[in-house]
Amino acid sequence: MSELRPQRRSLLLAICFASMVVVVMDISIVNVALPNIRDDLGASVAGLQWTVDAYTLVLASFPLLAGSTADRIGRKRVFLTGLAAFGIGSLDD
Repeated sequence: MSELRPQRRSLLLAICFASMVVVVMDISIVNVALPNIRDDLGASVAGLQWTVDAYTLVLASFPLLAGSTADRIGRKRVFLTGLAAFGIGSLDD
């Protein structure tokens, strides 16, 4: 494996950091939307807790899958595919 130039290394770090900010922001959006979820679905407090837990668990499990897939087909392809899928999934009607 070749050594990365310092500028390239900084760019990669910034891209990874930005993707994590987007994920944390998305989890925060789910927390902000909890009153609407409660009103629309008639969910109890326990149901809302399960909603947040399930969403966070699913979102946290994707890096495990992405890591093994990236070893097989390439990091850049998996990262861009994941970013595109996340963006499409975050679109609102």
